[in-house]
Amino acid sequence: MEKFSNFVIFGIAAALLIMAFKAGLGCGFASLKKREVIYFASIYLIVSGVVSLLIGFINIDLTLNLLMIGAAIQIIIAAGMIYFGIKTKREWQSRRHDISKKTFLWLIVPCPICVTAIFLASTALAGLIDRSNIVAGGIIGVAFLAGMCLSSYFISLLAMKRNCKDPSALGTILLLFGMLYLLLPLMIPAFFQDQTVAVQSRAMDLNEMIISSSLMASLTILGIAGDRYGRSKY
Repeated sequence: MEKFSNFVIFGIAAALLIMAFKAGLGCGFASLKKREVIYFASIYLIVSGVVSLLIGFINIDLTLNLLMIGAAIQIIIAAGMIYFGIKTKREWQSRRHDISKKTFLWLIVPCPICVTAIFLASTALAGLIDRSNIVAGGIIGVAFLAGMCLSSYFISLLAMKRNCKDPSALGTILLLFGMLYLLLPLMIPAFFQDQTVAVQSRAMDLNEMIISSSLMASLTILGIAGDRYGRSKY
């Protein structure tokens, strides 16, 4: 059971890193100043503080209902990412009109998955370090802020070196995450139906993990390759 708990904590930490990296991608490819990146990253510090205050007031039934509502919100965000991803690419490739300073917001908005990850991370950390929820939420918020700022800086630096920092690349990223977000809400109902099965009876199939990871990596590589091919035509 201790190994399972460690696995859950590792999974939550990985989810937070991915969310920070996602937000950093949005800021890194948008035309933002360093000060603006810090301002936007501070949103997650505030969200972490608010979420930590709610720990203990939300029971499990309400949590499940909120997650189901969050799945619907996630679909709306996914549709927005796909639509504005296409619009960002089209505006830049056809008219050289940069709208990335508006459309990148779809990548940094605190989505239900991100809020849930912050909630779970704050709860787990509070029990792990034996401190109050507010302290745990503050630590998570600062870590998220630092991760978002650092990833934004290095992504922007790498993109400029490779000469691929333009609105078209941001549009491709929006499209990829939009398609990913469309798949995630489909998994939530199946997850809740599976709750009748005991946790101890579950087994993680390594082959399925490898196949899923390979599929996501392939989609990412295809998206980047398609974007580079599209830019080479202009």
